[in-house]
Amino acid sequence: MSGKSMAYIALRLSGLVLIGGAILLGATIVILSFEPVINQVFSPRISLLLLLSAILLLLSLPGMYGGQAGAAGWLGLVGYALLQAGIVLLIMIASPPILYPSLSEASGENLAAFVLGIALTLGLLLTGIATVRAGVYPRGSGILLLAATAGFFFDFFVAEFLPPLAGQVGSALFGVLLALALAWMGLSIWRGPMRLAE
Repeated sequence: MSGKSMAYIALRLSGLVLIGGAILLGATIVILSFEPVINQVFSPRISLLLLLSAILLLLSLPGMYGGQAGAAGWLGLVGYALLQAGIVLLIMIASPPILYPSLSEASGENLAAFVLGIALTLGLLLTGIATVRAGVYPRGSGILLLAATAGFFFDFFVAEFLPPLAGQVGSALFGVLLALALAWMGLSIWRGPMRLAE
């Protein structure tokens, strides 16, 4: 099998993996928005869903970036690097309840989580801008990613100062927008990998 056909298969599969990770992450965020766990440890089910979605996203984001790397330029590269780092936040949040099932208290404010949250926000923002500018994936997916960025910023930095319902609605909306944006990109990769590979 030639290197070009292997790249074709890998890129196409990364689209499917991206769709799976997007759907899992979106569903998990929506579930969390209806079952708020403020200052509590996530349930094993939520932790497992978050961990699986993070793994799928970490596996598929290189293909997503690679598909538009030439057109996205430095902005796309920086966005991709920050997005990859930000996904580590999901692993950091999901791991303790799985590794330590008897854990009953959530960790408090954490500098690492804050920095990774900033990386995720900037990664979403720059990837959204790069996607819209590059024109490789549907522009609508980049616009949805930018809308999801606004939702994440709202949830991460603003919602804690508002009534709980605002945070729940904001979280659910963020989850849906993010899942739609990433799944749309994944579908675009799955359906048109030859054009992207070129």
